[in-house]
Amino acid sequence: MVLRHIGEPDFSLICLKYDLTIVAREGCKLNNARRRRRDVVATSLDAEILHTVKEISPSTAYLVGFNDHAGKLFIPSEANTKAALRKLRALRKKARSETQRKVLDSLEASLLYEEPQPVLDDIIGSIFVHLVKEGLNDEHMLSLLRHSEKALAASRKRFSGRRVPTGVKALTLYRLGGVVEILGTVRGQTKNQGVRRGADAVKAQAEKYVKMFELEGFGKGEFPNVEKVFKKQGFELGREKFYPVALKKGFDYHETPAELERNAVEWLDEELPRFKHVTARLAKNLGCKPVPEEVEKAINARYALDPKKLIATTQGLRKVVQRFVNERVHGINPKYKTTVIETPGYLTGTIPTGAAQFFDTYTKKPFQVFFQTTDPKRDPDKSVPGLLNLLIHEEYGHCVHHSNSVVGFVGKVPTLQLLPGTPVAGPITEGLSFNREIEVFEALKELERRGARTKAEKDYVALMEKYGGLKQVNLELEFMTRRWRVVRFLRVIGDVRINTGKQGLLEFVDWANRRTGVPRSSVYFQLFPAHEGIFPGYATNYAVMGQEIRGMEKKIVDDSKRYKFSTYLCSIGFPPRSVYRKMLAQYAKKLR
Repeated sequence: MVLRHIGEPDFSLICLKYDLTIVAREGCKLNNARRRRRDVVATSLDAEILHTVKEISPSTAYLVGFNDHAGKLFIPSEANTKAALRKLRALRKKARSETQRKVLDSLEASLLYEEPQPVLDDIIGSIFVHLVKEGLNDEHMLSLLRHSEKALAASRKRFSGRRVPTGVKALTLYRLGGVVEILGTVRGQTKNQGVRRGADAVKAQAEKYVKMFELEGFGKGEFPNVEKVFKKQGFELGREKFYPVALKKGFDYHETPAELERNAVEWLDEELPRFKHVTARLAKNLGCKPVPEEVEKAINARYALDPKKLIATTQGLRKVVQRFVNERVHGINPKYKTTVIETPGYLTGTIPTGAAQFFDTYTKKPFQVFFQTTDPKRDPDKSVPGLLNLLIHEEYGHCVHHSNSVVGFVGKVPTLQLLPGTPVAGPITEGLSFNREIEVFEALKELERRGARTKAEKDYVALMEKYGGLKQVNLELEFMTRRWRVVRFLRVIGDVRINTGKQGLLEFVDWANRRTGVPRSSVYFQLFPAHEGIFPGYATNYAVMGQEIRGMEKKIVDDSKRYKFSTYLCSIGFPPRSVYRKMLAQYAKKLR
């Protein structure tokens, strides 16, 4: 989930291990509180919209570089929410551009999303961002903890006495462990007794809040536990009315839920034969049953990677892969810097495999963090082709997207198009990152066919020799790439079905497993706890825009022109989907 950029041949990469204090130290270097704001051209209404974003989401404001919003959190009381909605709707009446209208619609949809778990995500995310950017600043942290207490109190008041569906209760329970763990991190990194008392108070408030949504037997959300819970208590989300709003206003989709499902089923039907073919080839190659689950186990067993060394393995891969991508797939700006870290325990509930996060977007020194999950209770990658696929998506999709855009790699990007923190930005960055996986795989297959010519290509081939050779790793990477394509198409189908009430979660998991062979637990974790907890419709973001981008790229025959197109689409920020589609279509037309 996120963005990146690069240069050649010396990239000055920041490849750090798991220690959060190291990340914080690097973040402090990159985040001088007194540095001047990035020069951006904005209309007065754009500036007013951005100011409103700061008011209704100070944690987002701090994330993207407005450091005067440190230590603040939006208090989601009825009064504050209604006031924010009034302000957004007043601005909507004044909107003149399509981007302004769509961004305001998306912000409104996020406020209309009334479920108990977002406040917990906001607390976890805000504390984490503060730790990364400045380490533990006692003054800011104490303020943030006080805001967190108020936010939890307001949320408890809003949901007290309400009937909350079982599915939403589960999504809320997944977040408690993260809150408790990150507060423990705060407690362990400060000697300030006020901050320690504040952390204890927020923990008590969070536990009291989450107790309202208890599900007997849930445990820590392991799949066997939740399966028993949903079989016993049933499953529902209660989003039937809000889901179309989330799609249209939140993500700028013109398709109906039924149209999205139908499209995804067609994509799945197209991809499945390719997935089954590579599964059969690998089964013969590895001596196992031609079943995706068995093939994946055999691939993992071939590498037998130590979970403690997954980050180090990724760091070794990216030093070589990055130069190949920059040369063969898309341009990466010379200022590109991204930190690789193990996903902290308090974030694994929402990041089962990996993700990316952007920082200081509106400053002169933006940077990114690439999370890699290693927790076996979630859904981490366990092989080199798995790590490659994740690296390609997170770094050469998300991270380059953010970096290329904010440094103006192909030209200055308008203010509102740089805002990554709204739902409407989701289809763009997730779509291009999803498409990046197949782009890079196809470039590597071409390398296999014609042989290495440049130093970057020769270095990549040499690295693959360490893992069984280019041909073998490419075959396994194809399996992983097509597996993830199948998963992303399943996400759309599941997203529609469970949010419209057409099918229960467990029924969908069973259907998806029978249809594709993807393990039931993997289907579950790749759809439900993370994506459905973030926002209804989020799971759909990958496939729809990704398929649109792929359709445009296929029409560009010349490799150099396709390279330019691929660079352009990850360098123009996060405009609404309708605006993005027009920009890409116009640029593609110029190239043809």
